[in-house]
Amino acid sequence: MMSCPVGIGIVTYNRKTILSDTIDRVRTFTRHPGAMLVVADDGSTDGTLAMLRDKQVPVITGLNMGIAWNKNRALFLLSHMLHCETVILLEDDTQPNRTGWEQDWIEAVGRWGHVNHAADWMREHFVSGAGTALDPIRSRMVTAQCSAYGRDALTYGGYFDPRFRGYGHEHVEHTRRMLRVGYGGTDERIDGEEVVRYFMINGALTVVTSHSYFDSAEEQRNLQLARTIMGEQGYRAPWGADAELRQFRSETESAMTDGPDRFLLSAPPRGSASHGFFGRLLHRR
Repeated sequence: MMSCPVGIGIVTYNRKTILSDTIDRVRTFTRHPGAMLVVADDGSTDGTLAMLRDKQVPVITGLNMGIAWNKNRALFLLSHMLHCETVILLEDDTQPNRTGWEQDWIEAVGRWGHVNHAADWMREHFVSGAGTALDPIRSRMVTAQCSAYGRDALTYGGYFDPRFRGYGHEHVEHTRRMLRVGYGGTDERIDGEEVVRYFMINGALTVVTSHSYFDSAEEQRNLQLARTIMGEQGYRAPWGADAELRQFRSETESAMTDGPDRFLLSAPPRGSASHGFFGRLLHRR
């Protein structure tokens, strides 16, 4: 199939109302022809799947596996299966607020390969830059509300490390890996010290107040993992051992059952939304 210009993935877990509003805003403000949309749902139990069916929004879902696995669901489907040149990954509480919002992200990815959102609460860490695609903010720290990737960055840097489970630190490790292979910032040694600058843009987004699923035990486990593997070279697949590969492949193939056209943002999927894996999940509820 031909490549699509931009794919938008929204990652979610048990935030049905906020997710619905975010989908509406993506549909209202996105203007790029041929854009594609998918929601990656991490096993929600609050009626999210029924809401997505009613709104005719394509979804990839499965067991609750944590943030890293769920982000990989969207990244892999949009980049590898649908061949999107740019993938924008939104958390469900991060909403476009301007018509054509996606263009800044597409342009930034075209220049830098990977870029993150310059959230207001990060200002104390900003070093320089205007926050535009041409002149991104250089920041000492990074946040995960929205990030964008070119296909080359994912080809060489890989996906989120599936060893991260639950909440915390998966995004920092992944972005540092992007930097090491030449995308989304700089990672240098100056006078014997490592100096990291993450590239960030403003990106016409509003982050709304939402319930957090922070878990201190998960966060501490993931922090120890990050400290152990940070700096490792090497591509990461979205899965680990063979059993994880089979699980991930099953989720992806189920989401693709009704074909690629159903992911087009400009038109609802054809026929009944109850076909395939989506319908089977709802039938079992």
